[in-house]
Amino acid sequence: MGEKMSFADFLKAYSKACRIEFAPALGACMFILFFLGAESFQDIFQIHVLEAFIVVILQFFSAFLINALADIDTDSKYKTFISDSVHLLGGKTIKGLVILQISIALLLTLHLSFLFNNFWLFPWVVSGTFFSLGYSIKPFHFKIRGVFHASLMFAVFSMILLLYYVIGGIPTLPIFFVILSFIILHYGITLVDQTQDHIEDKLSDLLTPSVRYGVTRTLRVAFVLSMVGLSFGFFGFYFLFLELSSLVNLGYILSFEFIFFVVTIILVLAYYMPLKGTWDLVKISLYDETIEQKMLMIKNRLNHPIWQFSGVLGVIIISVIFFLLKIFGIDGFVF
Repeated sequence: MGEKMSFADFLKAYSKACRIEFAPALGACMFILFFLGAESFQDIFQIHVLEAFIVVILQFFSAFLINALADIDTDSKYKTFISDSVHLLGGKTIKGLVILQISIALLLTLHLSFLFNNFWLFPWVVSGTFFSLGYSIKPFHFKIRGVFHASLMFAVFSMILLLYYVIGGIPTLPIFFVILSFIILHYGITLVDQTQDHIEDKLSDLLTPSVRYGVTRTLRVAFVLSMVGLSFGFFGFYFLFLELSSLVNLGYILSFEFIFFVVTIILVLAYYMPLKGTWDLVKISLYDETIEQKMLMIKNRLNHPIWQFSGVLGVIIISVIFFLLKIFGIDGFVF
């Protein structure tokens, strides 16, 4: 770290290295879990919910910091805003921050384990920590280990399940499928986003999925994963709202059939953009052009933040509908 770095400069470098721009999506994910698991608005203000959210935030930032440090050579050529921040902070400082953040996260997890009298929480979070850090750290470096790249899904799943557990307890099967759907869908979108770095990763000898298996095959896998995730979403939400209809009186106008029709429309609209976009990228990858030309077209067509936001927004809307029906539908929720 620089000799006379101001606190403002430190925060600026830190926010870039830990990719703070992705934090809103994480916050949105927490709201989804809250609306699916909570029984009242007051539940979100419980101290154990705040602790769990801090655990997830610290894990999230730590994973990005380690990834930024591990990819510094590649980023210094193609993503200088990240590498410059890493150089400014310094390798020792980043490692110290990660150790501090993970230590706090694990201590909070240990407290949650005592609070809920569930000591499986701690090893569960430890395993998620291993995969989130192992994604970038050698000798594991799951990022370049072929199918082990998908271990990123387990890292995210462990954190999401922790959050849901402290909000709503052990997830039911429909909730489990909704969570699984969300993770698979957004992993597919993330896989698409990483494909745009194919040339840079290949030049840097980083065997990411697109380098190892090719751009077209990786995009096809991402599309299939997204379709599988969407199918899980339909299945999960169908039984979730069906389960709700047996607990509350939804009335004649706001019937289960009508509600699930609305949910289906929202889910299709939410993921139409990333699915259509991914399919367009598959077609672009098959063009009779040079890889440089195709990657330029892929980058121009790809809009990762909007695609992620579109899906997250759709699931938030559906979760809010579920929550409102759950807390206001006891005596009939008829227009």
